Amino acid sequence: MHDEKIIATGTSQGKLFIFLIELFDDDYIVNKALYMGASSSFAIHSLEFYDNSVYMADSYNNKIYKFDERNSFYETNVGRDPRHMCLDKENIYVANFESDNISIIDFKTFTLTGSIPAGIKTHDVKYSERYKTLYASCYEENEVAEYNLSGGLSRTFKTDGKPMHLYLLEDTLVVMTYFVNGIIQTKINFINIPDGRIEDTMTIDGLASDFLLDHDNNRVYVLNMVDKSLYIADAGSRKIIKKIYLGGYPEALSCGSKNIYVTNSKKQQIDIIEKKDRKVRSLKLQFIPNLIKVIP
Repeated sequence: MHDEKIIATGTSQGKLFIFLIELFDDDYIVNKALYMGASSSFAIHSLEFYDNSVYMADSYNNKIYKFDERNSFYETNVGRDPRHMCLDKENIYVANFESDNISIIDFKTFTLTGSIPAGIKTHDVKYSERYKTLYASCYEENEVAEYNLSGGLSRTFKTDGKPMHLYLLEDTLVVMTYFVNGIIQTKINFINIPDGRIEDTMTIDGLASDFLLDHDNNRVYVLNMVDKSLYIADAGSRKIIKKIYLGGYPEALSCGSKNIYVTNSKKQQIDIIEKKDRKVRSLKLQFIPNLIKVIP
């Protein structure tokens, strides 16, 4: 029986593929492989899995792609340089980095229905069911913008550094930022949503390639492309509790119930870190992996 099902983007001989994979202890099976085209013709920035379908943001072609369980492929145009997306019950929201807005896609029809003006260089967006609001990271403004879906822009939250990725943890925004002041650092901001204060920050020397909040285990995972390590932090105490050297080029991460998965493009493998005892093993691939997402 397989350990986990994942989606991964990867390249082979200059061609881009989307793979649906079953992972085992020391092996894998590719259940589906979708050929996208020449890898130079795409820039897949993010990957999501909603309602048995794969969604991808293509920053090069300004499109969102959908690949469903019937092997049907769809696309829709959005703003310039789409980066990340999120979902509420009716719509997909897409952060567009170069057009400074959030595109709205109807989830059922997969058509563009509108846009929301956002801050400069909008990189990530998350929806809060609790507050019925969107939160968008505005890279050039060192802030996160809050948008009430019925009333528009309601507040902004200042960040320590330029915000990239963000997650919601109850009444807290957990925001990954880049900070440059002679040296390059990655900072994790913990922002209190009710009063807008930065309550804590965690600082890591170097530039992060990816960042993930593991809600089930109350952990924060950060990939550092400079020292080629995975950092594990406790989201409750807001302290780094473990640093694991991976080497190569750790590019993207996802997690399941028992393991953390890291694509290592330079080593052409997926690094698998056990959550419980943090043992590391690697799964060699027949392609160069990029993005990864565990299928729930």
